[in-house]
Amino acid sequence: MQKDQLSWDEFYKVSHGRSKLPKKISEFNRLIAHTKNFFVISGYGAFTPGYFLIISKDFLPSFGLIEEKQLSELNFLIKILKDTIHQELKRKSVVFEHGMCACIGGLDRAHIHIMSIPNETNKKNIKEAINLTLYKRKAGIEYIEYNNYKLQNIHDINQIYEDLILKKENNNEFKIIGKLFKIDDIQNLKVSHWPLITLNHIKKGGHYVYFKSDFDEASFLTTNNFQTQFGREVVYQNELNLNNKFKIQIQKLNEKNQNLNIWQWQHYTFEENILGSMKIAKKGMTNLKKNYFDNYNKFQLEII
Repeated sequence: MQKDQLSWDEFYKVSHGRSKLPKKISEFNRLIAHTKNFFVISGYGAFTPGYFLIISKDFLPSFGLIEEKQLSELNFLIKILKDTIHQELKRKSVVFEHGMCACIGGLDRAHIHIMSIPNETNKKNIKEAINLTLYKRKAGIEYIEYNNYKLQNIHDINQIYEDLILKKENNNEFKIIGKLFKIDDIQNLKVSHWPLITLNHIKKGGHYVYFKSDFDEASFLTTNNFQTQFGREVVYQNELNLNNKFKIQIQKLNEKNQNLNIWQWQHYTFEENILGSMKIAKKGMTNLKKNYFDNYNKFQLEII
């Protein structure tokens, strides 16, 4: 049986009582802090500094299934992690969840991502990164018909769209079913009502994607079923656009391996940033205690 890669018991067993932060990452030694119902780890694939996951201690497949009374605790954790990123890194951050995605291969529990983005990021930057990611994934296109065949594989769709349709070559032989989405096409649930508004959709077996930036027009909560790691790819595209040092780093990595998709955590772990995220979180959350003393006690926050 596959081991639960987001197991609270495993993370606590490995990290509880340690005297100092690890110098090398292993499977369950990335625990940063925990409250009554949630715990925080440093995420794999930390291509930006300051990358955290908030995970439910109980085995739930999405935050749409948590109890309403736990929302203040969850929002508190999100708040202090965003404050930590701003305080320690002088960067902004985005928050996103792929609800009901089975991202770890089936044994999955509710987890939300908090990733840092450049401080100069504005509404236009985020919308462009979202639209570019939608385009690269050809989101909204169900399939392409060709000679009575349905071509549904994303690689087939990309090749036909890029090589034939955009170049106006023999496009009468193909029929596109669906339309390419832009951000305005996917904002079909109220972001401010996340996560409880997703419950009815979940009960029908549906997935959802939540993405929250500092700008309402560049945020969304959608019931469209995208491929996983959509939020990570948006952050990647934004970082690539605004951070020249990051762009050079990615170019060097791609020269060594042209098959890398840096935004996919399985392709490259960025261990240095994982360790750095643990360090800044410990420092930042400790320094913030005086500002949120009552909530630290109320939600039983313990920093590892």
